[in-house]
Formats: sequence, C-alpha cells, structure tokens
Amino acid sequence: MEGHTDSKPYPPTAAYGNWELSVDRANAARRLMQNSGMPSGQITQVRGFADQRPRKPEAPLDPSNRRISVIVQYLKHKDSSSGESSAEESKAGQKQPAKEEKAAKP
Repeated sequence: MEGHTDSKPYPPTAAYGNWELSVDRANAARRLMQNSGMPSGQITQVRGFADQRPRKPEAPLDPSNRRISVIVQYLKHKDSSSGESSAEESKAGQKQPAKEEKAAKP
C-alpha cells in the first residue's frame, strides 16, 4: 500500500504534514481491506510518499495526486512435496477446486 498527497504544504507550525498524511492514507486503506476479510499476511508494506511521486507532475496541486496505490505481487505457489507448481493453482496463486470427473455408469 502506498499513500500519496498533492503538494499543498501544511503551515510551518503544524505538527502534521504531507508525509504523515500519505502514510495515514495508506494505513487506512490497509485497515479497510483487512477489516473486509483480506488476510494480514497478504499486506507486506505500508508506505507514504507525500508529494514525491505525483500522478500529474505538471500540476502538483491537482486533486488526482491525492491517492493510494495498491501494489499486487504475483507469487507462484509451489507443491510442497515436489517443489513444482501445482496444476490446480490459478494465475492468482489460489488453489482451485479439483474438476469433478463423471462417474462411469455400470
């Protein structure tokens, strides 16, 4: 999870700024996803970038620079007995139910 902000600065006397906002934004997304059922082990990082990676560099105050990015990493699962990928696994890395075979009629 990555949090981003626009370039509008907070007042110099503020104890909170774009760095804190960007991290809080990413962490709020993490909490929402985990509260909605995502296993905690599937989230490996929560990072804040403040205004350092704008979506629109030519318009640093543009509202679209205020966002989160969810980075999804594809991990290939291995069959624990052979060390090879299981044929029953999808591209998303989740186990798929085995296909039902039609029973032969006697």
